[in-house]
Amino acid sequence: MAISAAITLTSAAGDLTTNALSLSDSTTLTQAASSTALANTSGLARKTTTTTDQYTLFYADDYTADKAHKLYLKNTSTTPAEFFTVHIDDEKLGLMYAGDWALIPWSATDGTKATFTVTLADTWAVSDTIVFDGVTVTSAATSTTAMIDLIVAAKYPNWTVVETSASVATFTAKSSNYLGLIEEGAASDDFVVTTAGDGTGTVARGETAVASANDIKITPGQAANTIEYALFYE
Repeated sequence: MAISAAITLTSAAGDLTTNALSLSDSTTLTQAASSTALANTSGLARKTTTTTDQYTLFYADDYTADKAHKLYLKNTSTTPAEFFTVHIDDEKLGLMYAGDWALIPWSATDGTKATFTVTLADTWAVSDTIVFDGVTVTSAATSTTAMIDLIVAAKYPNWTVVETSASVATFTAKSSNYLGLIEEGAASDDFVVTTAGDGTGTVARGETAVASANDIKITPGQAANTIEYALFYE
């Protein structure tokens, strides 16, 4: 189903220009480099703020980068002095006062996701454990290969993991906004290895996390206000 957008700008003679101003335009929201209509929406929603802290409405990681997404925003306040500051990541886009609305393009560029590797060595004993991200992996054999297989098979809330080699697993954060920094070395408070024998698990940092490059954020100028928003995306 096609999504149409229209805008009309009017001004009486002498208000803005000598002559009356009447400008109107419309378009169909389409996918990048295509005449195919945008087919997805986040749905129309409202966020009522309770503090003047910054709020994130949309995370870039959740959407395909460099597409023709369109963002709709409206400050629902009727009090002229009440406003929201709109940011794309840390770049200030502008202020939206009472009744202001906007429809803007958004490329959803991702940030950098944290990565690290763990290298297993020496002999593991049955029942040796590795604890990470709230998940405990318990060895059922003595080889590093068998333990790596168990690490890769486990389900972690905030990380994905792949087997790099028979003794190395590589972890990648699911979101660039998960900014936890895993400690380096064998004695990490984040990645805890407990062995009965001489088995080891050494952590080496890879990429350091950087929050999504252009998340959509709003900061209310006053604690209590409501913003209306929707995303139309590929």
